[in-house]
Parts: sequence; C-alpha cells; structure tokens
Amino acid sequence: MRTFRPDRVSSVIQKEMGNFFLREMDFPDGSLVTISGVRVSKDLSYAEIGISVFPESKKKEVLGALKKEQGRLQFLLNRKMNIRPMPKIDFVIDESSEKASRIEKILLGEDNK
Repeated sequence: MRTFRPDRVSSVIQKEMGNFFLREMDFPDGSLVTISGVRVSKDLSYAEIGISVFPESKKKEVLGALKKEQGRLQFLLNRKMNIRPMPKIDFVIDESSEKASRIEKILLGEDNK
C-alpha cells in the first residue's frame, strides 16, 4: 500500500520554505532563488530541497548562504509544521533547467553559432 504522507509533507515544506525565502532571507546581489522541488524520504527523516538560481553565476554563493542559514531555517520549519518525525532539510542546486536549456539549444542548432 502506497502512503502519500511524504508527498504531502514535501508540498508543505516547499510552501513554507518559499515563504521563508521571501521573509527571512537576503540573497547575494539580488539573486532570484526559486524552489524547484522537494523530495522527502519515505521514512520522513530527510528532505532535499532543490533550488534554481538566477543568474547562474551566483549558484555557489547562494548555496553557501543557504547552508549557513540551514539550522535557522530548520528551526523555523520545525516550529511552523510541528510534525513527527520532522525531516532534516538539505539544499541542492537543481540542474534540470540548465540541462533542458542546453538540450533546447542543441535541438535548435544554436550551439554551433
């Protein structure tokens, strides 16, 4: 039997983390940071939060800022969600949009110009 709890928890984490990004975070040089997705383990012990960063040149700087604030964001999330077990969050750069862009350029023949 499939349980949908990880999917629901993932959805709530994405929503709350998006709110925290708006209210609590100051990203370097006005970078635009979006949450591309959240994957939660089946046992709810771990949540991987995928982020997209524009401009791409700020990826490492933004990821560093998020890693630095990870404990505080985890605390805010724990306080807001109040579930047990609460997944431990981690941030990763989502490369899928960049890959899609490269593939599109290849298909359109723009990489040769």
